[in-house]
Amino acid sequence: MPRTKKAAGTAVDQRNGRRTEIASSSLARFSLPKRPPVKDPETGELASPPWRLETRKAWAALWADPVASALTPADRPVLLRWADAMDRAAKHLELGDASPIAKGSMGQAVESPHYGIADKAIRIAQACEAQLGVGALHRARLGIAIVEGKQSLMDLNARIAQASEGDDDDDPR
Repeated sequence: MPRTKKAAGTAVDQRNGRRTEIASSSLARFSLPKRPPVKDPETGELASPPWRLETRKAWAALWADPVASALTPADRPVLLRWADAMDRAAKHLELGDASPIAKGSMGQAVESPHYGIADKAIRIAQACEAQLGVGALHRARLGIAIVEGKQSLMDLNARIAQASEGDDDDDPR
């Protein structure tokens, strides 16, 4: 029977499935920009709403993750869309939790429409996370290998040889 899988190093793509390796970032870390002003329904004044605490924490965690080193300037709009979706989801989940039951068109009890808005925002955030490689599964699907923590076989062999130089014990094999 013919072999169905090529040997390592003989595939058409010499990287054998690894599509990219993160070396360094071409996008410098930037802070969350000021939000666009919105009209306050009570006063009619324009004001920029602040970012929610959850969003600021998620933003900081994203930049602390090793995948951030693969971000490029082209990723900036996706990052901002992700932050906006995270903020919108948190806001509408809070509003929905404050009043989970609303009155329907026929006077019946229905789920708060805020939950639907939050669900759409969460879906947008998840789509952005998939594009950015946030999360272990998304990194794997994108074929991102984090080279910071990787060690070559030669490095490991050298460490083993160095550790066993002063060993007078017999080899347990």
